[in-house]
Amino acid sequence: MTAKRPAAGTDSTAAALGSGPRRGKGGFRRAGEDVAAILSPTFRKRGFAQTDIVLRWPEIVGAALADQCRPERLNWPRVVEGQERAAAAEGAVLHLSVAPGWATEIQHLEPLLIERVNRFFGWRAVTGIRLRQVAIQPRPQKPSRDLRPLTESERAELDRVTADITDPETRKALHRLGAAIFGAGEDTAK
Repeated sequence: MTAKRPAAGTDSTAAALGSGPRRGKGGFRRAGEDVAAILSPTFRKRGFAQTDIVLRWPEIVGAALADQCRPERLNWPRVVEGQERAAAAEGAVLHLSVAPGWATEIQHLEPLLIERVNRFFGWRAVTGIRLRQVAIQPRPQKPSRDLRPLTESERAELDRVTADITDPETRKALHRLGAAIFGAGEDTAK
């Protein structure tokens, strides 16, 4: 007896990805567009209703701490019938994987981490943190792009555009931004 293939469109992953129009060359969609849909079932099993806390962990706690700890799961308190509303409203416990030697530091920073995670959620979602020491693989670093030197005309254009800015710090920041934009592009003087 041969196994039958499931009918098209019945796969839960395919359903999660949606049936929207295909984009890009050759009709393919970018993988990054579907990461949340693909990972959501796995994250839900670990207590993460949203995938954002895992995907945006470096933004939430900062790059330095994100290199030393990662969220594993959220344990929400069980609500028993007849339990007082205040007890049921207790927040979750965030379980973190922590690099060896960093547990004490992370433990001291627990109030700060809880504040940052709760600010991300927008409500008092996390009330405690539990740590587990494990070897943590470093996050892949994006290669830095070397910027080419600006031409005289590009420098003059930046000076012209930022001339009306009265705040010197804002002018410098906008000048750096413009230099990065011009420097990342092709040399127009060729």
